Amino acid sequence: MRKAMFLALLVFCSISTGCFGGDSDDGFEWPGADSDVCKLDDGLECSVILQVEGTAHHSIINPINGELWIVFLEGMIKSWDGENLEDVADLSEFVSRCHIEQGLLGLSLDDQFEDSKLVLLSYVESGPCEGENQSDLVLSSAYLRDDGTIDIQSLTVLKRIEQPYRNHNAGFLLNAGNGSYLWGVGDGGGANDPDSNGQNNSSELGTILFFKIQGGSISPALEGEENQLILHHGLRNPWRFDLDPSGRLWIADVGQACWEEVNLVSLDERKNLGWSEREGFHQFHSNGFTNEDGTCNFDEDEAPKEEGMTDPILSYAHQGGNCSITGGHWIEDNDSPALEGYVYGDFCTGSLWVLKESEGIWSETYLGTTGEMIVGFGEYFDNDLIVFDWTGNIVKIAQKS
Repeated sequence: MRKAMFLALLVFCSISTGCFGGDSDDGFEWPGADSDVCKLDDGLECSVILQVEGTAHHSIINPINGELWIVFLEGMIKSWDGENLEDVADLSEFVSRCHIEQGLLGLSLDDQFEDSKLVLLSYVESGPCEGENQSDLVLSSAYLRDDGTIDIQSLTVLKRIEQPYRNHNAGFLLNAGNGSYLWGVGDGGGANDPDSNGQNNSSELGTILFFKIQGGSISPALEGEENQLILHHGLRNPWRFDLDPSGRLWIADVGQACWEEVNLVSLDERKNLGWSEREGFHQFHSNGFTNEDGTCNFDEDEAPKEEGMTDPILSYAHQGGNCSITGGHWIEDNDSPALEGYVYGDFCTGSLWVLKESEGIWSETYLGTTGEMIVGFGEYFDNDLIVFDWTGNIVKIAQKS
């Protein structure tokens, strides 16, 4: 079953403009995970808590009842109490699934959710699948009913961002506290950033937007001369990001053919993160690679820093089957000390790493492989970490009992 679904994914990618990682018109081929067996170090183990139909990719704890809300690309939101899986919302009629990267992409809750019942949703809006992409990336709000389901009739569009292609939508949402939110937006899609959105600091494509909601509309959360929603630009496809307790923002940006990267930035200073002049620590060329001859530069040596650009804190190469970063989740005060830090993984190999700081130096530790094609991470009960697999497994990572 797993191999059949992966073959279907490969066929889809081959006729589309790209998937979570490389784009088909780069000549990029997706490797598969070596095994569906979890093999973790440091006394960690995997346990499947749920097997679901569809692509679950994110979760959040509902503070009203403590249940787990699970987000599906197909447009569903479901609630899990540890035994029963119940519907919270069905947005499938509003959500495009023309491309494997489209769908319901983000969910966040208001700071005062217990009183306001306000839910924020990010998705690619439904549209025709033939011809050029006509589906926008949409930020909407809705309200929770007393019965614990989302009132679809209350769905209100707050903002639209035109997507020239069907891939690189990003779309993740994160509550940043104090009534502010972060929204990831991909570079618009296509190989090689064809419209040069990454280095256009007036375009909202290829960015992290930082906003507040006031009176049913959004406004910039970061004040200043620019007074715009854009916090950081120069991103390709920031599929996931997270905040640590110090207020640092961790962004996992999906690369093209050669390098994946993790960026570490703040909420109070705008940064240019380099795409599509740079990929990882290397120069990116218009041919889609980090060498002018159409190959990847896998040398450890970094290209000279570009003025005005901020390099990632870490990058890893498309070697050993790795192809597409799935970030990432900050963990602390966990029963599994080996997981404490910034945890991230790779879609193709199911590899899992953690970044930790010691005396001001960050270093990564390889934790092993989940044996899954990782599409996301999420909260679980008691601060445990869960990993979402492309084929529908939801796996808890914890210390061996």
